[in-house]
Amino acid sequence: MMRGHALRLLALAEAATLLALLLIAVPLKHFAGIPEASRIMGPIHGLTFLAFSWKVVQAWSEGLVGRQDAVRLLIGACVPFGGIINERWLKARLSSDGA
Repeated sequence: MMRGHALRLLALAEAATLLALLLIAVPLKHFAGIPEASRIMGPIHGLTFLAFSWKVVQAWSEGLVGRQDAVRLLIGACVPFGGIINERWLKARLSSDGA
């Protein structure tokens, strides 16, 4: 598997779970009275965020990304659609580095 591929996939997974939580589970909880949606989606997103964060730390320790890049990736993961932007940025960055 090429370098950075797992990081890109986790960026997309993190983005998808955050959007599902914010755009589907939370409205179902508050407007439809279905709290189970948040109880299920919350931990799924939490685990995905932790996996992405761990992969960012690994990429930093391996020299795949620098400190500023790691901070950028982690901040982007906290913003809706930020994970999608992170993935596209990683794709361009890693392909220009020859990784």
